[in-house]
Amino acid sequence: MKQIISVLLLIMVVFSARANTVSRDTIFINSLSKLAKYAKKSNVLVKMIPGEYTLNSIKISEHSTFKRDANSKKTGDFHIGSLIHFSGNNSRYFLSGVTINIDSKLHGNFKKSEFSEFLVSGNSNYIKGLKGKDIGDHVPANRVQMLRIMGDDNTIENADLFVHGSTPYGYGHLLGKGKNALVPLHKHSVLLVEGTNTKLLGCKVVTHAYGHGIFMQGAVNTLLKDCYVEGKMRSTNEMLSETSGLAFDTGFKSDYPPGKIMPNEIKSLSEDGIRAYPSGGLNGRRTQGITVINCTVKNMRSGFDLSANLPPTKIVGSTALGCQEKGFSVGNSGVIEDSKGDALYGPLITFVGNNVKDCIVDLKLINRVSEYKVPRLAEINGSGHKITIRNYKGDKRSIKSPIVFGESFWGDVHRYRQPDAKQGAFSGAKNITLFNYTGMPVVLTDLAVNCTVTNATVAD
Repeated sequence: MKQIISVLLLIMVVFSARANTVSRDTIFINSLSKLAKYAKKSNVLVKMIPGEYTLNSIKISEHSTFKRDANSKKTGDFHIGSLIHFSGNNSRYFLSGVTINIDSKLHGNFKKSEFSEFLVSGNSNYIKGLKGKDIGDHVPANRVQMLRIMGDDNTIENADLFVHGSTPYGYGHLLGKGKNALVPLHKHSVLLVEGTNTKLLGCKVVTHAYGHGIFMQGAVNTLLKDCYVEGKMRSTNEMLSETSGLAFDTGFKSDYPPGKIMPNEIKSLSEDGIRAYPSGGLNGRRTQGITVINCTVKNMRSGFDLSANLPPTKIVGSTALGCQEKGFSVGNSGVIEDSKGDALYGPLITFVGNNVKDCIVDLKLINRVSEYKVPRLAEINGSGHKITIRNYKGDKRSIKSPIVFGESFWGDVHRYRQPDAKQGAFSGAKNITLFNYTGMPVVLTDLAVNCTVTNATVAD
């Protein structure tokens, strides 16, 4: 009996010691200044007292300079401003129940550099429950993201990010998005990944600004799981009714065919939901390796646009709702499994060009339609794909829209901008197999070569 009591006492002492160690190691904070302080430290465990906090001063902000890699195409140091900079390594931050309200006036204080409201340049950090919210509609002086992840091996869980403030906003991409835009651009994206082995788990992104939701530039081996991205839509009729503003001042011109804003259309006011750029980061490396699991994108320009990513690219169990330009797009050897979309305003899937090869796609079409015509239900280009499209829950689309081989929206744009280009310069389909369980018509254009289509009458 004495032995049993001794063992129990020993166990209690051990657990008590462990509890005291955890208590001593956990740093409890109750201010943004303290968060900014400990964000710079390595090997800390920080828990912030739940509540609402307001960022309306740049006192805790900082300007950082990073050396570019010698392999980068860009020269010179990279300068960036931030409000809270997580520059330490191997730290853990627990922010659940915390809301950080950011006065959008602060966007104008970073005129000579890019700006991230929250910047993660450290490595191997875990940040849970970061909730940031822009208050106000002030336009940033330069390109801005709410959260930028430059470091490696970081995990962001249950972030909840809402952005506001950009120009142009209210017209989608109609006034342009690059160097030849019809108006000055001061974009405000939400979450940018540039590091390696980044994990985004259960993150929510809502944007009321012109910019991307979640996007990768030079990121390698990125995992997005259980994430949600949402924007807003607006009709072109509402745009055309304006008697002042940016579109009015340009005579309602557009950077897209036919060169003017057309009536009876609808556009996303933001850019793409989950997007890969070809390259980026301090070393200018190629973006490579993206896995998307159980994510949803709603009312963005594109849902999942991973066409610029180097393999492997995999989208599993994900949903695109009400996206304007396309629901899904992948690059070479891309895989889409057990995913679905509604093609409410634009194609369910697009293969952007004729150089995309060997994709495997299994998609379900949700029967949701609107007053806005969808000219192409799917835009199929490239070569060697195996594609299956079936009706979600067996419910056939109530309005016919064709699956088209050898055409795409971006092919239309390129022909508009380069009218002398040869036929087939931008679109074309070759050696593609399609199993069509939707009951929707299929159109094989002159640019479709050796493609096999099986139209089945029974949907799974």
